[in-house]
Amino acid sequence: MKLSKNRKNPIISALTSLTAAVSALILLLVGIYSDTLPDSYNISYSGRLCFSSKPYITSEALPYSSASARTADMSGSEQRSLLLLGCIPIKTVTANYTEAPMIMSGGDPFGIKLEARGAVVVAINDIGGASPAKECGIRVGDVIISAGGMEVTTNQSLADIIMESDGKPTEIVIMRGGDEKTLTLTPKLYCGTYKAGIDIRDSSAGIGTVTFYDPASGMFAGLGHAVCDSDTGKEFPCGSGSICSVDITGVRKSSSGEPGEIQGIFSSSAPRGRILLNCDRGVYGTVMNIPSTAQAYPLGFKQEIALGKASVLCTLDGGEPKEYSIEIESVDLSDSGVKDMVIHVTDETLLAQAGGIVQGMSGSPIIQNGKLIGAVTHVFVKDTTRGYAITAEKMYDSLCSCASPYQARLAG
Repeated sequence: MKLSKNRKNPIISALTSLTAAVSALILLLVGIYSDTLPDSYNISYSGRLCFSSKPYITSEALPYSSASARTADMSGSEQRSLLLLGCIPIKTVTANYTEAPMIMSGGDPFGIKLEARGAVVVAINDIGGASPAKECGIRVGDVIISAGGMEVTTNQSLADIIMESDGKPTEIVIMRGGDEKTLTLTPKLYCGTYKAGIDIRDSSAGIGTVTFYDPASGMFAGLGHAVCDSDTGKEFPCGSGSICSVDITGVRKSSSGEPGEIQGIFSSSAPRGRILLNCDRGVYGTVMNIPSTAQAYPLGFKQEIALGKASVLCTLDGGEPKEYSIEIESVDLSDSGVKDMVIHVTDETLLAQAGGIVQGMSGSPIIQNGKLIGAVTHVFVKDTTRGYAITAEKMYDSLCSCASPYQARLAG
């Protein structure tokens, strides 16, 4: 019996299918890394562009860029090609040669006091079956900055303006998502008082942890995420603010489904510094002095962060910041978002005392290979031994963005 000439060898068919599957996987990986890996990287003068968390991705300088772009002292920049498995091109990126700044470690708690530029709408209410605020288009999360042509600076100032309106239509200027809008509110008389049907908040306070101090600018970076309003969940608009000293009174231990918290009180009304910026990467501002417990570390660039062992600095009692062991389980190098790392607390002392990550640890600096690489930001509710962290490089960029205009104002 003869075999058909059209019948394929099963081994060849299998190899063909395997080759096609591998090729498809490689194309998929190239597409993913092309989209998620940043287009620009900072590299120390003596370093090279490699990815500690992704050793299968390397880079090589493009011939046309190396000779002309870098000077004798290694400054400047060059174009480099990212390669998968050392040979498959992903994309071309820019490598900026620079000296890693020296920063001073935090790990110490600080009190946060924020005052809004205006009044934040935290709830809309019915007044006798109707809501003037809702009818005019006001929404939860809006920031009322003026009413009746007068600046709104506190809750009371808005209440006074509404009361003095005698129920006449009143022009309300709000900020919503960065845009200024003008609305017309007609207050309603209820129980002898004119009301708008809104609950507002003009200030916010809390406790966090300093990530680092920058001795060059006299500024600090902390928290690693925005101070958000407890009712709206939105970023609290910072008109002005200050930081102050905190006395830790205890720690409520975390457990599965119930994150704990560092408990403390503001120990002094005297400010330690000013808050200039509240954003999704944390709070930033000036500081009067840097604690003697702070240690100098070079800033770790994002691509230098490796999977595996690291440590976190935090204060859980009335003493100085202490170092606790953690594991870095994943690293996201993309420019979007602030959940750049997943970390796992492995230190037995920290687990016994706090149950893992607790509220108030946000901003605690992460140290790896002698560099300050990031800060704790969030705890996983279902597994409080794990949480998210932001890279210190992103926080340093945000610090610089508010340091420049502040220093320019001082010079002017």
